[in-house]
Amino acid sequence: MKTQLDIYQEVTNKITDLLSQGIIPWHRPWMGTKAGAVSYTTRRPYSLLNQMLLTGSGEYITFNECKKLGGKIKKGAKSSMVVFWKMYPRQKRDLTGAAVLNADGEPKIERIPILRYYRVFNVKDCEGITPHEQPEEPITNPIEEGERVIAEYLERESGLTFRPCLSNRAYYSPSLDTVVVPELSQYDKPNKYYATTFHELTHSTLKESRCNREADNKNAHFGNKDYSQEELVAELGCAYLMASCGIDTPETVTNSAAYIQGWLEALINDKKMIVGAAGSAEYAAEYILTGEHRTY
Repeated sequence: MKTQLDIYQEVTNKITDLLSQGIIPWHRPWMGTKAGAVSYTTRRPYSLLNQMLLTGSGEYITFNECKKLGGKIKKGAKSSMVVFWKMYPRQKRDLTGAAVLNADGEPKIERIPILRYYRVFNVKDCEGITPHEQPEEPITNPIEEGERVIAEYLERESGLTFRPCLSNRAYYSPSLDTVVVPELSQYDKPNKYYATTFHELTHSTLKESRCNREADNKNAHFGNKDYSQEELVAELGCAYLMASCGIDTPETVTNSAAYIQGWLEALINDKKMIVGAAGSAEYAAEYILTGEHRTY
């Protein structure tokens, strides 16, 4: 009898394999919305997590969609997994297993996220399917775009202080609600400044009034699971913001060796961590970009 595919484990295996090779997958230039993997049918970019799972740009299509359009998959072509969340209702229960009732005595219903998956093929591996013509991307100044994202976020978050200064440290202080980064003149390339800034601004979204990860980080300290989880959120959020701005991201991170080893150990010990971190990172990045809270 076939055992059910462990989606979490497959996702984690993919990411940990890349990390083991010294590759940081969320620092590839195709990550995000302006380049990367898109759905052939909807022409929309895949989520950040699915961009990592596909690890390649281009249009992707399911077997059934390809067949419906009169095409066929080339012999020997391999599919890739993409994942998505579905919210399922269930009756809420307390720690003893008893049903929780509302004020009217009716059972309370809660919605829980369940991870599902399907498999897709790159259109290049299909016969009889013509790739869509890709629209030309507007020419934008990545520095200006980065400044715009920072300025608009700070304008919305009146309590948040952003302080670029001559410094050897970059950090976010939750107690002071302050982000400190070395000033632009200290970087040999401007994109490194925006990478550092976006990383710390993603940390700032942990506040309860923003993306509400504060309770999860009360016991965080260097090297433990909570710290590793938050660092993953910040790095993934940074990559999403960099790509959304059209800023080319270098494949290096300050102190990357120490961080990668910490992430790798945490990922192996908790197969759901990368999935949770990716979801939190997308929420954080979208909040920075739009100021909107996620709703289900």
